[in-house]
Amino acid sequence: MTPSQRQTTAEQVRARPAPASPSRRPRPERVSRRSAVGFIGVALLCGCGDSKGPDVSRLNPRGVPYLEGVPVPERFELVVDMVMDREAGGQRMAKHTYRGRADVHAVRNFYREQMPLMGWDRVSDQNFQGNITIRFEKQNEVCTVEIKSAGGFSQTEVTVIVGPFNRTPLQPPKQPVP
Repeated sequence: MTPSQRQTTAEQVRARPAPASPSRRPRPERVSRRSAVGFIGVALLCGCGDSKGPDVSRLNPRGVPYLEGVPVPERFELVVDMVMDREAGGQRMAKHTYRGRADVHAVRNFYREQMPLMGWDRVSDQNFQGNITIRFEKQNEVCTVEIKSAGGFSQTEVTVIVGPFNRTPLQPPKQPVP
């Protein structure tokens, strides 16, 4: 290419209109990406459908429970520093604490569903200021399940207390909660 051809080429380049800068006029594909990201963000914040309560997902039981006959949700771990258990004379006493990621209402529903499958009858169920307590009875044992939020990111703490249970002849049997 000769020097005169280079000048012509340079002049031609200068004569073309300058493209719009990205800050002044966004490209169509960027607009659609921003719209999609915004829509997804709004959908996640608002949720979908018209559910009548907190969004709770169904929890599955852990393959092998820490205490025989007492289910624990999957991915809930035993807090070793908060364990007490003993068995003597055919009776057991235990207090175990588990932590995991799940909504407290999902954990409550888990115990409402799973404990009867293990032969436990639910005799009381209460929620007081976000602390849920469910009491179950089975033959000669009582099991109290305490569920509470353990901080952010859906951390939940479950304390299970199992102990011997004897009714006096004057005390009527508890009726299961429907």
